[in-house]
Amino acid sequence: MRILFFLVVIAVAAVVGWGFSYHTPFNALLAGLVAYLLLEVFSLRRRISRLEQQAVAVPSRSRATEEAAIRPLPEKTSSAAQPPSTAAPFPSRETASIPPPPRMPPREPDSPHPLQPALAGLIAFITGGNPVLKIGLVVLFFGVGFLLKYAAQNNMLPIELRLAGVAACGLVMLIIGWRLRGNHRLYGLGLEGGGIGVLYLVVYAAAKYYPLIPGPMALAIMVGLVAFSGLLAVLQDSRGLALSGSIGGFLAPVLMAEGGGSHVLLFSYYGLLNCGILGIAWFKAWRELNLVGLVFTFGLFSLWLSADYTPALFASTEPFLIGFFLLYCLIGVLFALRQPLNLRGFIDGPLVFGLPIVFSSLQASLTHEYRYGMAYSALGLGAWYIGLARLLWNRFSEGIRLVTEAFLALGVVFASLAIPLGLDPHWTTAAWALEGAAMIWIGVRQKRMAARIFGLILQAGAAVAFVDQTTLPPGSLLFANRVYLSCGLIGIAALFSSHWFDRLGERARTWEQPLPLALMSWGLLWWYVGGMADLERHWQLIQPEPAFLLYACLTSATLAWICTRYQWQRLGLALLLLLPMMALVFANQVVEHHLLLDRLGWLAWPLAFILQYGLVKKYERLWPERTGMVVHCASLWLLLLVMSTETGFRVDRIAGLTGAWSAAAWALVPTMMLYLLEFQGQHLAWPVQSSPRLYHGIATDVPVLALLLWSLGSFAASGNPAPLPYIPFLNPLELIELAILLLALLRWLRKTTVWPPKAQLLLPGLIAFSWLNVVTGRSVHFFTRIPYTMEALFASHVFQAAIAALWALQALSLTVFGARREQRRTWLTGAVLLALVVCKLFVIDLSGTGSIGRIISFLVVGLLMLVIGYFAPLPPKTTNEPPHAL
Repeated sequence: MRILFFLVVIAVAAVVGWGFSYHTPFNALLAGLVAYLLLEVFSLRRRISRLEQQAVAVPSRSRATEEAAIRPLPEKTSSAAQPPSTAAPFPSRETASIPPPPRMPPREPDSPHPLQPALAGLIAFITGGNPVLKIGLVVLFFGVGFLLKYAAQNNMLPIELRLAGVAACGLVMLIIGWRLRGNHRLYGLGLEGGGIGVLYLVVYAAAKYYPLIPGPMALAIMVGLVAFSGLLAVLQDSRGLALSGSIGGFLAPVLMAEGGGSHVLLFSYYGLLNCGILGIAWFKAWRELNLVGLVFTFGLFSLWLSADYTPALFASTEPFLIGFFLLYCLIGVLFALRQPLNLRGFIDGPLVFGLPIVFSSLQASLTHEYRYGMAYSALGLGAWYIGLARLLWNRFSEGIRLVTEAFLALGVVFASLAIPLGLDPHWTTAAWALEGAAMIWIGVRQKRMAARIFGLILQAGAAVAFVDQTTLPPGSLLFANRVYLSCGLIGIAALFSSHWFDRLGERARTWEQPLPLALMSWGLLWWYVGGMADLERHWQLIQPEPAFLLYACLTSATLAWICTRYQWQRLGLALLLLLPMMALVFANQVVEHHLLLDRLGWLAWPLAFILQYGLVKKYERLWPERTGMVVHCASLWLLLLVMSTETGFRVDRIAGLTGAWSAAAWALVPTMMLYLLEFQGQHLAWPVQSSPRLYHGIATDVPVLALLLWSLGSFAASGNPAPLPYIPFLNPLELIELAILLLALLRWLRKTTVWPPKAQLLLPGLIAFSWLNVVTGRSVHFFTRIPYTMEALFASHVFQAAIAALWALQALSLTVFGARREQRRTWLTGAVLLALVVCKLFVIDLSGTGSIGRIISFLVVGLLMLVIGYFAPLPPKTTNEPPHAL
């Protein structure tokens, strides 16, 4: 519920910013950022109070521990000196006191929900101290502002007298507050802040609405007030005074505004206010003051930009924006340096990462009229951050290393963005995605869930902003256009975020536990889809399929290096994507009838398989066992498919060869590979010897079964070997069919232990029997010119006679073999086949007794039956037959 409330606050603020500005993408984000910064202020206030309480409690706890250690222990009373008690079966307190259970060390409280300290800080700010005084000062401040405006509009009293009276009231409040700082500290500090705010109003009104004080003098007086309020805040160690003085200074021009006026004077005034905040930051690490100045400065700048800015004002506006950016960048460095020793280098997320977002948004609004304005801005930002990181590293290498790393990362990001921004001014997607990843990084490093949530929101916003960037101008470069770079940077930001969420480990909350895998999948999806789409757009320059395969190989190699370099085991799952990418490229090339090794394919496919097997060998330990088995099998199957398809395509394009040659070539390569794995695979230490059951099991069983099914399907082809003549058993199609049948038979015999003895040779025998009939039909087709169709062959007397003779010879072979080996089942098998021949003669061949073919059928079968009866009589029954008999 708290997270939902946090998201609703940011969403409402973003909608408000969207509705009141025509720079909708930028100011909507700025409004959301303002809401985030306000919540951060209250969260920090709560955390500081808790740390101060712990700091006070630690010395008292240590003193109590020391006193307990010095205090003498009570003497242990000897059991022999005490008389046995008979009053009760239990010992009395005096004789055997039960020691109290050991006190467990106090459990450290769980880190509170990030929204809880924010809400608590808000309530504490309103109700803590003297809430009546705070509310009264706010009302008084607005009342004085309205009084001055009313007096100016109605010409009440002389101008000098009005301003002097108000100024006198402010001075009185300031003096009374100073006098009460000792006995009534909170009340006195509140009066001092209110008095300074009233003086701000007087000076600003005298300078803007009346010719009493020249502009330069007014600025000088306001500078003095800023310095004075900052001095009072530092001397009295009062954050509230610094905040009230700064807020009053920022609101004074807003309350007195009536339209018009010089923006140079306004921004000069705000620049002096920010210089005062910088001066305070030199002595104190007051985060609330820094964030208030950041929000008011850039928020009011954004409002003025939306309402009054025109391109003609660029020269007088840009220096102020750059100056504000440099001031708050230095304030962020001072904040890290002024922390206590145990917190030295602590990063203020909004100042370090939120500042570039706001500045880049406003800078984009100022430079949108210039072709390369944002490119130069990004280049300048990159140079500034890299130089600042270098300076801090040389001066404070160990103290603020985290801040240095953050500045270096920002410098690299903005310097790299200068190239795409020079090609196209749209930068929002990349900036939001990368800054979101940076917020997640700082949220994990500093255990701040609010920053992590905001980082996720930024990355989601980057994906939404991408919708408006799906078109490319003509002439855009491959991999150097805003669409691809947006996709790539969204993917990189998601992978970076996944890594840091993964490092949370047990500290991750329930809703954060699925995020590492989800963000990794999300990032890889953007990366691969972006690359594929960009290659499709530039297909005129390069064939997209092998180019994408090279893209996938480079990606997988980089991911493998990252996985090893940073010990990120979860990233090993991303290496599984190379195989699906290869399968996708293969399917697309087959559908388009492209040669796989054409153009860049000769490089892409060998490199892909070398890399794939290298990844499997090195990283399969990171995968589940079943996943590794699937990858082994699928890699082998895809390799056989690619080799067989390419061979078939190449042979099919040779002029003068029939389809029988390409069909035979398609099956030749996988058959040879399977023979090698079957008889020479034991010489491969990896992967065959390391997984023998796999590579002599399902990994090769499936291809053998596929080849066997292909053979059965090839029976329907006539197998014309043109330009060579047809020779039974010595033509390409029947040779490869025979090789597949022998391979299947050998593998079948290896697995006979799992089959009953009666069925060991049944399936191979049926397949071989069918193949011989097909060879007979093809022979009849080529030598008698009978069409190779089922109807034509069945009506042919020659084919019927040939089939009868073939079956009779097979029956003769089986019966003779069974009689010689005394295998009754084998002999009966031959007898069954012979009975089928006889039935065929009398059912089919008898209808055409006048034809020479059928006459030959009866004569041949009759003679063979006489031979069988003489040389192969039925063997006698035996109780024990060999286990391999049928």
